[in-house]
Amino acid sequence: MRLAIVSPRLRTRRRGKRPGAARQSNGSNGVRVLSPAGSRLKSGVRVLGLIEHINWDPVIFKVGGPLALRWYGLMYVVAFTIGYYVLRWLQRIGHLRVSVEDCTNIIIVGVIGTFLGGRLGHLFFYQFDEIVLNSMNKPLWDRVVQSLEVWKGGMSMHGGIIGVVSAELIYARIKKLQFWNIGDACVHVVPIGVTTVRFGNFINGELYGRTINDSAGKPITDAAQLPWYAMKFPTDVDSPGYRGLLHAMQDAWFKEHPNADRLPPDWGVLPVKPEIWQQYEPLFYGRYPSQLVQMFFEGFILLLLIWWLRRYCKRPGVLGSLFLIGYAVFRIPAELIRQPDIAVDPAKGAELGATAAFLNAIGMTMGQFLSVLIIIWGAVQLVIFLRPRQSITGGEYPDYSRKLPPFGKAKLPKDAPIGRPGDSAPPDPA
Repeated sequence: MRLAIVSPRLRTRRRGKRPGAARQSNGSNGVRVLSPAGSRLKSGVRVLGLIEHINWDPVIFKVGGPLALRWYGLMYVVAFTIGYYVLRWLQRIGHLRVSVEDCTNIIIVGVIGTFLGGRLGHLFFYQFDEIVLNSMNKPLWDRVVQSLEVWKGGMSMHGGIIGVVSAELIYARIKKLQFWNIGDACVHVVPIGVTTVRFGNFINGELYGRTINDSAGKPITDAAQLPWYAMKFPTDVDSPGYRGLLHAMQDAWFKEHPNADRLPPDWGVLPVKPEIWQQYEPLFYGRYPSQLVQMFFEGFILLLLIWWLRRYCKRPGVLGSLFLIGYAVFRIPAELIRQPDIAVDPAKGAELGATAAFLNAIGMTMGQFLSVLIIIWGAVQLVIFLRPRQSITGGEYPDYSRKLPPFGKAKLPKDAPIGRPGDSAPPDPA
């Protein structure tokens, strides 16, 4: 879920000291602006952190009105573009048993399933109380409009998985293709999407990790006490310095736009001005960089694991099942350092609603609970597909389609229709 930066839209004049302003810069002069723990002094030597927020503007450029190209959206474009070429390569070597036209359609269907499933999943899993339980007195149309306001954030990875599976299943049934074969091909692509989208979350400064606390359980703001992997996010609305930074950034914007009387609807604190961040950084909590952790394990490592396991998965459906289990296994521990979504934080329990109270009762975050269900789903499939029931899974993959030849080397005619009833398998290349 994207963090909305809530701020007054009307211009206001503030006098006196801004709330939460820091008196000292904590030695951050002359160093990179957004470091994980700021700068530290060890034996008189200035040391820089190894990870830092890149402080980019989430908007690359504006098209007009509310339309804009954002880094977050571009990451989806990059993922699906790479995914298309991966599927085409799998089709050329005979692992994906479809035609070139179907290969293109699989990506298009996957895009639709990702966004519908991701959005509906977020509404159902993370905003169920707000949209359904607490909005029964609102007109149905108002609730529908609220559900479609994707620019306010809200995509669920678990919902996206369900959406892609459902969309590809419908397409496979209509085109009479082997669904489990399509699923095995798609799981080569999904970790790429996880990697790029988590990087988009990182640019936006959203879905950050939990606070790093001292021995007394209090969040640490002092850079000298934070570990090297800690990060401070200007979008951290819970930090004591956020309100002061927000006001300072608003004032700076109005100075640059003297004729404006209100902030733009899509205004945000990023990119933060270095001199303003230098003033308020000492009042921000150090947090775990959960976006980068998830990008590495749920994306990059899972991608390598899937490509390595494919050579051992002879039956269609087995690799897809292992992907479900693998993603959930990586996601569960990542939730331990990720800040829970604000609407379903188990720590706040019943005060947030029925969903948070349920999660508090079972001692899990929503991501962990959904991941447990994903593990059960993948395990049941795996048991079924490991049985000798070829009528369910289709024919086994030949050895040549499970190996990893040079990328892009064509093994089949460009438009060879493969995998339909009556098609013969291509010869095993020498």
